[in-house]
Amino acid sequence: MLFVNAGVKNDDRETIADVSTSEFTRVMVTNALSPLRVIETFKDCVTASGTIAVMSSGQGSLTNNTNGNYEVYRGSKAALNMFMRSFAARSGGERTLLLMAPGWVRTDMGGPEARLTIEESIPNLLNTMESYAGRRGIHYLDYLGREVPW
Repeated sequence: MLFVNAGVKNDDRETIADVSTSEFTRVMVTNALSPLRVIETFKDCVTASGTIAVMSSGQGSLTNNTNGNYEVYRGSKAALNMFMRSFAARSGGERTLLLMAPGWVRTDMGGPEARLTIEESIPNLLNTMESYAGRRGIHYLDYLGREVPW
């Protein structure tokens, strides 16, 4: 198994009209480009029946974006999801590929108002990853194993 976790965000109040080009680039490179570069570098270390997973976010769902908030972060995670779909299409479908949404977690990034503790999210995230072992193809899931709409 290979699991790649990368995530930064810009100021929550910034819209796409406000964000500087350098900040936009920082978020996109960290959240979308870099995880795929790690995967491309280490993919051969994962057997054909193995699992490659990335930390995505429910915020990366196009379907669930009904309020328009956090658009730079959302865009970066949507880009990550798209790049993983491209990787899936190129890699032949043998491996299990997981896009994992951990929920809103109380971390430096999630903030003190977040609904979940690390202890509530991460063990469930790992259980979900284990339960999907051997299920070939690409799956976009939350920490409880529920499908997240694309």
